[in-house]
Amino acid sequence: MLPSEIPLHRNLWLVRVLAFVLGEAFLGFLAIVAVALSLFPMLFAVSPATAGMLAAVQWLIVGLFGVEYALALAWSQDRHAFLRDPWRWLDLITVVVPLATILPSISNMLRSSMILRLVRLIRIVSFSVRASGMIVRQEAHHAVETVITRPTRVTRLNRQNAAEIALPEFWMQLATADESWYHIQHPTADDLAHIAGLTGTTAETLRTYLTGTGFPHIETVGSYAGFFAWVPEIGPTGEITRSGLFFLLGEKHLLSFSQHATSLLNTWHAAPQAAAPETGPFGERLARLFFRSALEQNERLVGLFTTDLRGLEEVPVRDSRTEFFEHTFRLKKDLSAAQGDLWRLKSLLTELSETPTRLPGVGPGIAAEFHRMADDAAYLYEAIVSLREDVLSLIDLHINVVSFGMNRVMRVLAVISALGLIPSVVGGLLGMNVAGNPWAVTLPQVAFGICFGMVLSLYLFFVKGWLR
Repeated sequence: MLPSEIPLHRNLWLVRVLAFVLGEAFLGFLAIVAVALSLFPMLFAVSPATAGMLAAVQWLIVGLFGVEYALALAWSQDRHAFLRDPWRWLDLITVVVPLATILPSISNMLRSSMILRLVRLIRIVSFSVRASGMIVRQEAHHAVETVITRPTRVTRLNRQNAAEIALPEFWMQLATADESWYHIQHPTADDLAHIAGLTGTTAETLRTYLTGTGFPHIETVGSYAGFFAWVPEIGPTGEITRSGLFFLLGEKHLLSFSQHATSLLNTWHAAPQAAAPETGPFGERLARLFFRSALEQNERLVGLFTTDLRGLEEVPVRDSRTEFFEHTFRLKKDLSAAQGDLWRLKSLLTELSETPTRLPGVGPGIAAEFHRMADDAAYLYEAIVSLREDVLSLIDLHINVVSFGMNRVMRVLAVISALGLIPSVVGGLLGMNVAGNPWAVTLPQVAFGICFGMVLSLYLFFVKGWLR
C-alpha cells in the first residue's frame, strides 16, 4: 500500500507508523524474509521448537499481508478496479494459500509429501513475486496518477478580481462581444475541440501550441493570433518553476492556456488598472501587460541566479563537496532552461517590433515599445548566457582541482608501490630464509641492499619532481 492510499491525517505518529508497516517497502522486505523462512527447513535440519518458531513468524507475516489487503480494499476508491488488479490477485493468493492449509477438510489432502512440497513451492513463488513486484506496483500507481484526467478550470480575469467560472458559463460568455480574459487550466481533448470550433481552428493545432512544440513566432489561429512562451515563477523561498502559457489573442477576448496550475496570472490581473489605460485597444493593453510581466519575471530570475552564483564563487576551491556540485549542476540546468525561454521570448518581441499588426487590435504605434522590450529581452538573454558560462567555468575549476588532488594521491600510491616492489623482488629471489642458503650473503647485507635501493629510488623520484 502506498502512503497516498491511506486516507488518514499524516501528522499523527500512529498513522505514520501504520503507513510504514503497511508500505510496499516494508511488506516487500517481509516477503523476502518469508521466502527465507520457507526455504530454511528444506535446507537445514531444525528442531521441532525452531520449526514452530519459524512457522509462527510466517503466520505473523501472512496475517500482516491479510490486514494490508483488507484495509486497502476498504479504503479503495474503486473496489471493482481493485479486485481486477492482477497484483491484488497475487496478494490474495499469498494470504489464501497458507490459510487453506489449516482447514480440516483440506489439511488431510495436504499430508501427502508431494502435495505439501507443491504448496510450499506456491508459497515461495507468491512471496517472491510479492517482493519483486514492489517497484513495479509503485511505478504503475504513479503512471495511473499521471493519466488521471483533471477537471478543466476556467478563470476570468478583469481589473477588479480573478474569479473561477463554470464551463457552461464560459461557453456562453465566449460568444459575447465584451472584452474579457479567460485562463483555462489543463483543458481536456473535448474542451479543446469545443474551443477550436469557437475560435475557427482545430483541436490538433491548439494541442500542438499548448505543448510548446511550435516555433517561437506569432501564428494566425483562426480569428485569433496565437503564441507560446515559458515564464518563470519564483516562489517565496526561492524555488523556481516554469509555466508554459499559450495565448490566443482576439479583438475582444484573450484566451490563455496552461497544462498545470500557475499563480502567475493571479499576480497579473490587477496590473492593467495601473499600467494600461482604458483608451488603448484591448489587444494592445493585454499584449503589453503579458510581455512586460514576463520580462519582469525573467529580470528577477537573472538577479536570483547572479546572487546564487556569487555565493558559489565564495566557496573555497579545496572545500568542494558533493552538495556544491549538486548545487552547481542544478544551477546549470536552470540556466539552460532560462536561456531557451528567453530566446523564445526575444524572438516573439523581435517579430512584434517589426510587424506589431500581427496581433488583432494592435496598431503600428506600439512598435517602438515592442522594440524596447525586445532589447531588454536580448540583454537578459546575454546575461543568462554569460552566467551559464561562468557556472561552467566554476565547475571546471573545482573538478580540475579535485582531479589534481586525486592525481597527487595516485602519484604517492605509485611511489609506494614502486618502493615496495624492491623488497618483494629480492624476497622472491632469495626466499624466506637467508641463513643456510648456498649463496654467500647475510641478512644484514640483504637489508642494506634493499634500503639502499629504496633510498636511491626515492632520490630519483625527487629529482624527477614526482614528490613535489
